[in-house]
Amino acid sequence: QLLAYQKKLEKEKLKPKEEQKEIKCNLFSEPNFEKPYVDYNFLDALFKVMIQNDYRALPTQCSQSIMKGLFQNWKSFFASLKDYKKNPNKYAGTPRIPKYIRSSEKEILYTNQDCIIKNGRFLKFPKTKLQLNIGKLGFTEGKLKQVRVIPKYNEYVVELVIDVPSEQQIIEENARYMSIDLGIDNLATIVTNTGMKPVLVKGKHVKSINQYYNKMKSHFTSILRNGKQTNEGPFTSKRIEKLHQKRYLKIKDVFHKVSHHIVKLAQEEEVCKIVIGQNKSWKQETNMGKRNNQSFCHIPHSLLIQMITYKANAVGIQVVVTEESYTSKASFLDNDFIPTYGENEQNTTFSGKRIKRGIYRSANKTLINADVNAAANILRKVIPNAWTNGIEGLGVKQLANVLTPLTLIVR
Repeated sequence: QLLAYQKKLEKEKLKPKEEQKEIKCNLFSEPNFEKPYVDYNFLDALFKVMIQNDYRALPTQCSQSIMKGLFQNWKSFFASLKDYKKNPNKYAGTPRIPKYIRSSEKEILYTNQDCIIKNGRFLKFPKTKLQLNIGKLGFTEGKLKQVRVIPKYNEYVVELVIDVPSEQQIIEENARYMSIDLGIDNLATIVTNTGMKPVLVKGKHVKSINQYYNKMKSHFTSILRNGKQTNEGPFTSKRIEKLHQKRYLKIKDVFHKVSHHIVKLAQEEEVCKIVIGQNKSWKQETNMGKRNNQSFCHIPHSLLIQMITYKANAVGIQVVVTEESYTSKASFLDNDFIPTYGENEQNTTFSGKRIKRGIYRSANKTLINADVNAAANILRKVIPNAWTNGIEGLGVKQLANVLTPLTLIVR
């Protein structure tokens, strides 16, 4: 470290005074009584001096990235353990110590100093002559920032992070908004304040994919784990991994179609902002019965939110993700106050109620789709004045549109 510090110092002295930067020497400290474990700088320097085989088997920056991730896991564990003693209510249980990974393969990150794109077509990896032909992906502009190689489903997925200059302008505030309520039977319920009919994106196809997956996984796992102890391997097989992959690709395909349609609707309605409801720990704390819990928890709503977000941002539409507590109980048509779970929920009463599956009745006996009611309330949570003249300002035609949503089936 001293040699590196001296070299940097000499290099800076050659520059004009106004361009010189301050160079600091961050020396590592050895383990002591107050700090009995080694830190990243000490271990990194030690491996370099030792010429440690595993450290040298990969490019230096890759090895350092792996070590930094490991040290970050331990730092997070100790920080969580310390915070748990002060605020145990914030956690579902005692923070657990980082464990060894079960798999013999792990994700690896390459920087643009290790991997390069030659002739705009071939991705070259370090320590091998093999090259990956990426010409069909059509990289005509942008700078390679990072390459990730991820072992997934007995295959290797290569992800490229490209820094592409964006010329897309963010749509200016125009008081035109869209809100989305995510669910099971209705995968996404879409409501706008532009007068468009609400749209219900049916989720039965995703449910059928998950039901087949759960049935087959249970069957294959019972064969694999027959006579095994809980801590005794193997824990997965080629058939189970293939089943994981098949389910993931099918759901990913459906979500791409759904997110594309949602963003297309937003563009047609000239929306400037999309609001999506998502509660913290909603998968862990759900209580809808055994069968509904399984269906809800096995739908990767976060993946759909990610797809909507990046596709909307690409066309200049802002996406806001908000908590959605009490949006299903409050009455949109009666402009009920919507409290936040755990904060201002005392002595709160609601004008309407859900009378049967999928139907919500307001104070004046008007019937509205329950998911449409929730989606409209999600928008009110973020933008209380989304409807300029309040709920009373809804015209006859616009009110009729809210009460009669369209249905969209995506396969």
